[in-house]
Amino acid sequence: MTVYYEWDVEEIDENDDIQDHYHCDSYASAKAINEAVPAEGTSMTSCIVLVRDDDNTRTGCRSWAYLEDGKLPEYFEDAHGVEIAKVPKRFHAEIAKHDGG
Repeated sequence: MTVYYEWDVEEIDENDDIQDHYHCDSYASAKAINEAVPAEGTSMTSCIVLVRDDDNTRTGCRSWAYLEDGKLPEYFEDAHGVEIAKVPKRFHAEIAKHDGG
């Protein structure tokens, strides 16, 4: 079983539809992109999310952990809001390292 993680910055329009993705290898890169997009004068917003892909053929799925108030949740959730797996401590530590927490 292999699990892949990737940071992503989602650019979202006024209807809450995702218009673009900026995939990153680190939280520091995602944070820098999140601060640069969207362009001023647009109605777009952006958010940082940690994406989890599990290639296990029996239970494999994609799940997400959205950064809120500078913190990741305890669990990744699937598209239906079901908690899938715990967010590894190393990602909480990565955020704390770059945000001074």
